[in-house]
Amino acid sequence: MSMAMDFMTAAPKTGDRGNTAWADRYANELRRVIHEQAARAPRSNQAHLGPSELGVPCDRQVAGKLAGLPATNHVADPWASIVGTALHAWAADAFMADNKRHNMLRWLAEQRVVPHDDHPGTADLYDAQERAVVDHKFLGPTSMAKVRAADGPPVHYQVQLILYGEGYRRLGLPVERVVLAAYPRTSHTLDGMYVWERAASPADSLLVEEVIKLTRIRRSYADDILAGAKLTDVPATPDDDTCYFCPFYRPQAAHDGGQGCPGNRQH
Repeated sequence: MSMAMDFMTAAPKTGDRGNTAWADRYANELRRVIHEQAARAPRSNQAHLGPSELGVPCDRQVAGKLAGLPATNHVADPWASIVGTALHAWAADAFMADNKRHNMLRWLAEQRVVPHDDHPGTADLYDAQERAVVDHKFLGPTSMAKVRAADGPPVHYQVQLILYGEGYRRLGLPVERVVLAAYPRTSHTLDGMYVWERAASPADSLLVEEVIKLTRIRRSYADDILAGAKLTDVPATPDDDTCYFCPFYRPQAAHDGGQGCPGNRQH
């Protein structure tokens, strides 16, 4: 064994994040910088709700966001979101580069769309050749399994796609189908990639109208909160995955009655 290997194997093991007390402390410092930057990302601070949020099944989560309540969730880690943001940026560059390589204008990436005047958003991709709206999802195994389910992806994913489609139509671009491209975030290959698509139909416009009607109801809940009602007075639709990433999830609220929503852990 080399001297370098002897040196490395002799290093003490300590803490959960480092091999010495200094390394463990320094890992926490690096983690702090990443967490603070993630909390300041534009998506974390936007004042309006975009297409990706309007279809969330839980009235309480959406109403809390509309009311501008401060986040109480100290459970969720932002790393998956950070990785997803980085992969979205890489994918946008890849598809725009494909236009240049083949001297064409097929792909339109990261386009601002406005399916409703109060709810603009940024759509991942438009395919002019297929007349398709594409949304990238970089998912772990559990979320990937839900996308592959017989009844299709979670409803808020489907609503998001249809709203993006409406936004492109308002730009004057034809939309014949919406597509969810799910990529295995934690795999070492793309073999687990899965594509779900839905052909456009007149029912899409009706769904957009229903979503906007529901959002008006949720806005009235938000007004009640601003007038003094508690967040927990708003009806909730608890779900393990959705609750975990909700900014208002706080399991302790089930016991101390403090701020936040206990999710499945009701009083």
